[in-house]
Amino acid sequence: MRLILGGYANGRTVYAMQKYQLTAQDCFDASQQPLTDWQGQRLILHVESLTARWLTEGKDPGEEIQPWLEKWKNAVVISQEVGCGLVPVEPEQRRFREAVGRLNCLLAESAETVERVCCGLGMRLK
Repeated sequence: MRLILGGYANGRTVYAMQKYQLTAQDCFDASQQPLTDWQGQRLILHVESLTARWLTEGKDPGEEIQPWLEKWKNAVVISQEVGCGLVPVEPEQRRFREAVGRLNCLLAESAETVERVCCGLGMRLK
């Protein structure tokens, strides 16, 4: 797996598509489709959105992501960094931020490479 992280609107998808020569047909948007609809697409978008879904369902995101780590071993996975900026006032938003951070750590541990994209520029972290 190749993991690409970065903040909102920092060009992660364009960066990934150009670097790994992917097309729209290679993309699976985890924020718009259930994971059961994944058909082997090479680019998985918005993995952070799974966290909100799993928390709402009372599930542990760390446990729920485990089977997907193996399935996505040849994929490029994009997740948003949500922990920068002001700490949210709402407890559920703080819980979401922490869960996304922990999910990103699990993804990074399993990833062959980890890159952070800021302003459309990638920086290799791992």
